[in-house]
Amino acid sequence: MEIEDDLIKIEIDTSSISSQKPDFDAAVKHCEAGRFNKAKLILEKLIKKNPTVSEYHRILGQIYSDEGRQEDAINCLIDALRWDPKNTHALTMMGNIFARSKNDIPTAMSYYEHALAVKPDDHIAMNNIGANLIQIGKVEEARRYFEQALSINTDYPNTLYGLGMISEMKGNHPVAFDFAIQALKKSKPGHSVYSNAFELAQQASLKTVQRIDPAEMFNQYSQRLAIESGKNIDIMQDDTIPTPAKFEMAENYNRDKHVIRFKKDRLAVAHLMMHELVHLDLSTQCRKRNANFLFVATKEQKELFIRENEPIIQKLNREGLDEKAIADFITSLFNGINSQTYNTPVDLFIEVFLYKTYPNLRPFQFLSLLSLLKEYIDAATNKKIIEYTPAKIRTANIILSLVHCFQFRDLFGYDLSHLFKATSPQVKIAKEFYAEYLKYLRNDKSLEAHLLILKWAKELRVENYFSLIEENEYRSRPATSAESIADIEFIKPSPLEGEPACPVGRGMGEGSSSDIQQEPAGQMAVTMYCLSALQYFADKNLEEIKKVGFEIAMLGRQGIDPAKTDKKYYLESIPGKEFTGLQLLAYMYAAFQVIDPFLDTGMNYKKEYEAAKGMFEKGKS
Repeated sequence: MEIEDDLIKIEIDTSSISSQKPDFDAAVKHCEAGRFNKAKLILEKLIKKNPTVSEYHRILGQIYSDEGRQEDAINCLIDALRWDPKNTHALTMMGNIFARSKNDIPTAMSYYEHALAVKPDDHIAMNNIGANLIQIGKVEEARRYFEQALSINTDYPNTLYGLGMISEMKGNHPVAFDFAIQALKKSKPGHSVYSNAFELAQQASLKTVQRIDPAEMFNQYSQRLAIESGKNIDIMQDDTIPTPAKFEMAENYNRDKHVIRFKKDRLAVAHLMMHELVHLDLSTQCRKRNANFLFVATKEQKELFIRENEPIIQKLNREGLDEKAIADFITSLFNGINSQTYNTPVDLFIEVFLYKTYPNLRPFQFLSLLSLLKEYIDAATNKKIIEYTPAKIRTANIILSLVHCFQFRDLFGYDLSHLFKATSPQVKIAKEFYAEYLKYLRNDKSLEAHLLILKWAKELRVENYFSLIEENEYRSRPATSAESIADIEFIKPSPLEGEPACPVGRGMGEGSSSDIQQEPAGQMAVTMYCLSALQYFADKNLEEIKKVGFEIAMLGRQGIDPAKTDKKYYLESIPGKEFTGLQLLAYMYAAFQVIDPFLDTGMNYKKEYEAAKGMFEKGKS
């Protein structure tokens, strides 16, 4: 810069500045990837070459702030503003530091307001003013700034979260839930707003389901379906059913009415009841098109499954399980993979239908599906399940569970897929399945879900364990037919219905028990939990084991429900470990077998405990 009389001459080395752009871009990329040390080296060299560029100082200041060096950050930002007083990013950053690190709201507000004076449509500055107004209790003023920021940029997650927080503070929980879900969809995992929005979504949905009565939407839907299907629908509370909700189609139980059974205390059970109604809806539509299929598995198909899994049977034999327990376990695996194979494609169509059609149901749906996903994750990562489940079945289970996980991410913005610890090939196949489902959805092919069932089963190599049969053809067969219902080991009435058909001579819904131990999988679970307890007690003295047993016994006075897998318990005597109700009871039984094997605990886990003890002893030897 030169001054000659009344003339000021400024020379700008544009070529030098242009040549520095690649280095600056590289520094920004290092920052985005968290490689701050590399970014700092580049920025310090750039500042030494050309200290007049405001953004060099601003980016360096942001790095220092992220590293917790707030005074160094302020000095850099002062330099940034010295060279460009209108650098709104630097002004906003200064406001953030004074608000968050120094708790100096007035100073922070002055920087934000100056940023708005420079750029009146700066939605980030507006958002940050709103956030600081909340801190000093000026909620209404904060709301106005958030709404103004949202009108400028509807995709900024911090603003959506801020409006959700205000709605929650004012007791408007459904609106808070909606804003939290929007914030999740617009943010990325790892960002603070992502985890905070997820917490808000959980809090708001829990309060919403406690205050909203879903009876009206359920009654309207069920009345319409009663007319369309030609049969009334009875709703029954039944705490003995093995699942939270269950649909029984009239034709499959020789009744003149459909029945939906439900457990009263299941969290967000209204979602599952609505889910069962959609099964009836889709099935009714298929029948009108004469395109309803039965999902069946014959004795021959089950025998094939048994032959293919002979190594697992031999392993369980070697570990001391009796033949009945092994047979029950294999049957539970066979029924389980068939049930998941036929359910997954249809359930995807059901959930997206509920999400789009019933917005008021979304908080129920969010909590219900989140609980189910946590169960899937536990099954996919449980060491004992991994050890005793055939590799092909476990792989199919993980892939189909991941498909559900991808849909939950798209509907509610939260991704739990990494928790499955799936392999790259498993994730790849799950993504391909989900893409195929989306293609069907776009082309309105929900009534052709049976084609996805067949295709996915073939790719997972489980297609030989079941068959799909056209319903009218099947029901018209004479009872003496060689392929009559008596020859079928496992049957689902349709990929679009919710419950098994009734084999000749016994109703699938009869004689059910709330005792989870009656189920083969439940028996196996008790055995594995007893084994886990014995392994934990192996290096403990008697006093430590007594402490565990007596603490669980005290908890039992308040009630421990082994059927509620979503309810978790914690023990002071085993810190840092989460227990289900069934797991606690198994630990207590194992503890008292050590303390006093003749004491009557009121639990009949003798067979499962003996099997676990045999496995434990063989493991030691």
